[in-house]
Amino acid sequence: MMENKISKLDFKPDFLQACEIFDLEPHDVLQKFIDNVCIPYFIANPMNPDRWANNFMIQCVLPRLESEELLERYAVFFDRITEAVLNDMKNKEQVAREIMDEWHKAVLEDRIEDVMKPNNASS
Repeated sequence: MMENKISKLDFKPDFLQACEIFDLEPHDVLQKFIDNVCIPYFIANPMNPDRWANNFMIQCVLPRLESEELLERYAVFFDRITEAVLNDMKNKEQVAREIMDEWHKAVLEDRIEDVMKPNNASS
């Protein structure tokens, strides 16, 4: 699991000012954002009003997808998600979630494999 670095965040004055004006706790604002990130739901319901956290997440992802190697490595997942959304109107969110779970597993396995390569292992 990823480290929780919330206490290490550097809040910009504009963010803090907005929180203070509207009597919001920065942690609560960030938690609401985090709670609204759900790529499978976004894929299945791209026009849902709760899509903004997902839109922002996608904006963070897009620069990482400029790598041709990365796109080729995971193209099968993009293709399967696209096919599922276009062809399965009934349970496309569940299908997208299952594909995302497989994709996640593949990414983690690739990272483990990269760490275990001889040139990355400490002697």
